[in-house]
Amino acid sequence: MTDATILIPTYRHATLLPYAVRSALAQEQVDIEVFVVGDGVEDDTRQALAPFLADPRIRFFDCPKGERNGERLRHDALQESTAPIVCYLGDDDLLLPGHVAHMRELLTDAGFAQDLPVNVWPDGSLRYNAFNLGRPEFVELLAAGRGGGGLTGTSHTRSAYDSLPFGWRPAPQGVPSDIHMFQQFVSIPGFTGVTSDRLTSLQFPSPLRTHMTDDARAAELKMWQQRILDPQFPAELDALVTVAARQGAERLKLTAVRLERELDGIQKTRWWRARRAAAELRLVRALRTRRLEG
Repeated sequence: MTDATILIPTYRHATLLPYAVRSALAQEQVDIEVFVVGDGVEDDTRQALAPFLADPRIRFFDCPKGERNGERLRHDALQESTAPIVCYLGDDDLLLPGHVAHMRELLTDAGFAQDLPVNVWPDGSLRYNAFNLGRPEFVELLAAGRGGGGLTGTSHTRSAYDSLPFGWRPAPQGVPSDIHMFQQFVSIPGFTGVTSDRLTSLQFPSPLRTHMTDDARAAELKMWQQRILDPQFPAELDALVTVAARQGAERLKLTAVRLERELDGIQKTRWWRARRAAAELRLVRALRTRRLEG
């Protein structure tokens, strides 16, 4: 039995997919299998993946185009996995070598896990997206569709998946596939989730890269993959994460200051003073009524 299944859904990212696959195969201290789930892919994707298929750890599910984003194809592929945990990787993202080992550690006490929610921006900086599956406030936000992150960097136990009412299935129009799936996990009675304080994957969101060609995006992934191999990279990554956390705190502070100023301006308006006076008058009347009734 393998330690983990890494599932990579793919659709029209033939230039980028090989980098994702290499990062999956480079996992350390674990035995893995890699399921590449093709959602109606074309010949260029098949050609890009062909050199990897000699590796017995790789399986390619070359499926016709599925409904919406092919979510049900992921469910069908997972029926052939016997690993105790499942880790996800986008076909345009990268895993660091210790990702799966870290997820396995986190999932000893949880059913669902994610690494530090950080995105890589086109300029090479990192952006931290505050989220923590270990806190009920954030779980409630996820349940309401107001956060939760993307597919890459998330993982779950097989037992947690088998307890879901549906598993992967097409999401309603306008609802992100991954969020729709994650909401099933948080709906499980006794849900246990955890968000790591370590960054073990690199996400390169496509909406931030609509101005880039596929070749430019491939060059970006190649550069980061080479950096990962540098012995100094862990220290460099820690420094980038620290900067991202500081900048996130600064943005939060500026937002709080702006909201305080807006509230102060509202409280100085005639409308606010009239509203406050009316509230005070209602309170006085209520007190008088209580006294008369007493």
